[in-house]
Amino acid sequence: MKKQHLLWSLVIWSFIILLSFGWNYYSVKSSNDELVLNKFRAFFEQLVVTRSWNADHGGVYVPVTKKTQPNQYLKDSLRDVVTTNGIRLTKVNPAFMTRQIAEINELKNDFQFHITSLKPIRPGNKPDSWETKSLEMFESGAKENIELITNGSVSRYRYMAPLVTEKNCLQCHAIQGYKIGDIRGGMSISFTAMPYSNHVNKQIFTLGVFHLILLLVGAIGLWMYYRMANKYLLIIENKNKELTKANSERDKFYSIIAHDLRSPLGDFLGLTKIMSEEIYGLSKEEIHKYSTALNDSAESLYKLLENLLSWSRLKRNVINFNPEKLNMKEIVDNSYSVLKIPIENKKQNVEINISEEQCVYADKEMLKTVIRNLLSNASKFTHKGGSIYVSAKTENGETLISVKDTGIGIPETMIDKLFSLGEKTSRRGTDNEASSGLGLLLCKEFIEKNNGSLWVESKEEMGTTFYFLLPNAKDA
Repeated sequence: MKKQHLLWSLVIWSFIILLSFGWNYYSVKSSNDELVLNKFRAFFEQLVVTRSWNADHGGVYVPVTKKTQPNQYLKDSLRDVVTTNGIRLTKVNPAFMTRQIAEINELKNDFQFHITSLKPIRPGNKPDSWETKSLEMFESGAKENIELITNGSVSRYRYMAPLVTEKNCLQCHAIQGYKIGDIRGGMSISFTAMPYSNHVNKQIFTLGVFHLILLLVGAIGLWMYYRMANKYLLIIENKNKELTKANSERDKFYSIIAHDLRSPLGDFLGLTKIMSEEIYGLSKEEIHKYSTALNDSAESLYKLLENLLSWSRLKRNVINFNPEKLNMKEIVDNSYSVLKIPIENKKQNVEINISEEQCVYADKEMLKTVIRNLLSNASKFTHKGGSIYVSAKTENGETLISVKDTGIGIPETMIDKLFSLGEKTSRRGTDNEASSGLGLLLCKEFIEKNNGSLWVESKEEMGTTFYFLLPNAKDA
């Protein structure tokens, strides 16, 4: 997963969260607005029903008290009456009744309502600017008006709906010219918005926290997915590289086999053909010469096949690996004894300068293979009468082993290719001995598997020295 994909995923996730928060914010606000509107409508309808009941009875008589004085704006000859037992009564019309109910609600519930008109009979019913605007809206066909009015730090919901002239309303308003169905005014209602705004703010805060948590959880999830996906993609990529490398090494491996088997097999076939066709005409010297050449070809094939087998087992990870404490001198002496005859045939001098106390920690068979290959190469590329020196030096918990010869050396352009599979590094020895180049690569792999390192120093016609380091047995 690329970083830009992660960024796009985070952007999309943030957009989804923002969209969800916006929708829920809208829902909360809409639900609150609907709740407030329904409350206003219910209260308005209740007041209208109450006023209608009063009007149907032509007004209602109540005792005159300090708080309820005769309505000076009610033009009715029967406004004030006295009962037979002397109780003074005054008629309360719908407008007067509404005003008294409004006063009670304002004191007890902070709930205000006000009947008003563009042509009020009572000056106190004159509309304010907001009510005037609402009444003009009703004249234009509006059914109601609701707003949230903020004055400084105080906010109130205001609602107003029209009052339509009915038959029982004409008792008081016919003189103003109103007819049934006319809008004679309206009734405004208001209450504080604080409880509703506090409730809405709590819901929005909860929504904000919830969506923030969702955003963070999603972002963390995407980040973890990004890390895990990249981790597995890296594993897959590395596996692909390993597979590509393995396929490349396999192809190079097959190329080595084809190239390095062709020469000795060709020699072998050529010599056997000569001997089979001309055996009876060959002298003893010629037979000895051809049989010696056959032996050299067979020996070269054997060494090559032995190295190929070791290489194959190493790459398939099925080779036995049993590191142990090894006496370095014993290993070198044993390996030299295997190669003693071909070395003596070239009249080469071998000096081994390793003490009996020098021990390393390594796999015995691997180390013997390394020593045999290095000694074989030293002899192969050294002229007759040359010298080979094997020595060891121990310090800092490691043993440095060197195999030095006085041979033809290695061209500088070839040194860097010695340990690379598939590079052209094989050369004929000083007596035309065959060489595959695979032995040195195998030596390096074996030494590194034993937690060591191998390198070479060489100049043409000045000899070659191979060095390798191995951990001491006491430090293993």
